[in-house]
Amino acid sequence: MSTVERPPEASNDVQWGSEHKARQLVNAAAGRVKDPMVEIDWDIPIDDSALHMPLAFLPLYGTSAWDNMSQQERYAYSRHEYASSCGGGIWLENLLMRQLLRHLYSLPAHDDRHRFLLMEIADECRHSAMFGEYIRRADTPWYGASRSMGFIGRCAYLLSTRLESYLFVLAGEEIFDACNVATMRDETCHPVARQIAKLHVYEEARHVSFAKSYLAENWPRVRWWMRPRSRFVAALGTAIIARSLINDEVYEYLEIHDGKKIAENNPVFQQRVIDSCADLVEFFTEVGIITPRTRYIWRWFGLISR
Repeated sequence: MSTVERPPEASNDVQWGSEHKARQLVNAAAGRVKDPMVEIDWDIPIDDSALHMPLAFLPLYGTSAWDNMSQQERYAYSRHEYASSCGGGIWLENLLMRQLLRHLYSLPAHDDRHRFLLMEIADECRHSAMFGEYIRRADTPWYGASRSMGFIGRCAYLLSTRLESYLFVLAGEEIFDACNVATMRDETCHPVARQIAKLHVYEEARHVSFAKSYLAENWPRVRWWMRPRSRFVAALGTAIIARSLINDEVYEYLEIHDGKKIAENNPVFQQRVIDSCADLVEFFTEVGIITPRTRYIWRWFGLISR
C-alpha cells in the first residue's frame, strides 16, 4: 500500500505507552483542529462531472456490470458509492464513539488519555457531520446500516471488552483510510471528495497512532484464556467492517441486477479488501494478535491472500 505524508502527531512509535502517546498527540494537535464546514468548499456542486472514488475502490469496477455502464452512469454510480461509504462511516464512527465514551467514563480528568479521547470523540463528531453534509448535497438516498449491521453494532457495544473495542477502532480506521489516501491523491476524483478524504486522513492518523499504542501496551496483559476470543473478534470485526463496504441498497436504487452478488464475487474488489487490510494485518502480527495458527481465520474471511 502506498504511504501518505502524515502530520507530526501521527508517528507509529508505540514504545512509550498509551498515556505518553496521548499527551504527545494532544500537544501536537493544539491549534490544528479543522472544521469541515469551513475547510471543505461546499460551493462546488456535488455532481456527476467526475468519479467520486478511485476506480479500484468501486466494488463493481472490473465486472460486466461496470463495462455495460456509460461514462455518465459510472460517475453517478461512484457518487452513490461514496454516499454509501459516508453512511457507513457515520455508522462506524457512532459505534466507535460509544466505545470510546465507555473508556472515557473510567478515566480521571487529569489523565492524558482522558484529554485525548475527548479530542478524538470531537473529531469523530465533526467527521460524521461532514459525511452527512456530503450526503445531503449529493442528492442520494440515505444508505444507512442494514438491520443486520445495526444488530452487530449493538452486540459489539454490549459484549466487547475495552481492548476489543480498540481492535474495532483500528480496523475501521485502517480500512477506510486506504480509500481516503487513494482518493485524496487521485486528481481525477471529484474535488469535494478529495477534500473530505484529505481532512479525514489527517485527523484519523492521530486515532490510528493512539489505538496502536493502546493495543501494543495492553495486549501482553490479556489473560491467556481470553486471547483466543479476542483474536477471533479481531478477525470478525475486520470482516464485518469490510463487508459494510458493499451496500445492496445502492444497486437496488440504481437498478443494477444482482449488483451485490457481482460486487462480492469481484476479484478486483476482493483484492482491494486484502490491500486495505495489509497495514492492519502487519501490525496485528507484530503485536501477536495474529499468529501463524490463526492466520487461516483471516484467509477464510478473505482478509489476507490465500
